Amino acid sequence: MTTIYLINNSLTMNNLAFPNNETLESKREKRLLSIEGEMEAKKLAKSDYMQNINVIYASPYVMSIGTAKYLANELQLDIKIDSLIGERKIGNLGDKKISMITELQESDFNYKLVGGESLNEVKLRMLKFLKSILIENEAKEIAIFTHNVAITCLLSEYCTKGFNLDNRLILNYNDDAVVDGTWHGINIIELKFDNNELVSIVRKK
Repeated sequence: MTTIYLINNSLTMNNLAFPNNETLESKREKRLLSIEGEMEAKKLAKSDYMQNINVIYASPYVMSIGTAKYLANELQLDIKIDSLIGERKIGNLGDKKISMITELQESDFNYKLVGGESLNEVKLRMLKFLKSILIENEAKEIAIFTHNVAITCLLSEYCTKGFNLDNRLILNYNDDAVVDGTWHGINIIELKFDNNELVSIVRKK
C-alpha cells in the first residue's frame, strides 16, 4: 500500500508591496507564509501521521517549500522540488479578478486566459506527476506540498463534481466531501493506492 498526503497551506502574508513591474506569476511564486502559517507548519511536522513519511515533494513556490521545511527537518529528509505540482498559471488577468477566473474555470475545466492554464491542463500535469511517483515510491508514505487548485484538479479525476450555494466546486468521493469550496489554514488529503490503483481518499484536515 502506498499512502500519499496532499498538503496545502493557505496562511500567507498579504502585506507584501512588490515593484510595479513584478508579474502576477512572480508575485504568486514568492508568497511567504504568515507567522500563523509558519506555526501551523511546525505543528504539522510533529503530528503523528507525518512521522512515517519516507519522501517529501514540494512545488517550487516559496509557500510550499516553507511549509515542507519543518517536516524535512523533523525527519531529516530532502525536499524534492518539482514544477509539475506548481500552482495553476493564471495568465493575463487584465481587469478581471482571480476569484472571477476561478469560478469560470470551475464551471468549465477547459477555460483559460492568454498565457494561463486551464484546469484540465493542470490536472494532466498533476496526474503525470502522480503516476511517476507511484512507480518510484511503491509501498512508501509520501508528503506532497502543493496548492489548492492543483489538488482540486488532481482529485477531479477520481471524484464526482457538484457546486455549493456560493457556486464553488465541491468534490465527493464515496459520498464524502473531500473538497468543499473552502481552504483554510493547512489542508491535508490522504490518498491510498494498492498496486497503483486508488483505494481511498480521506480529508484529514
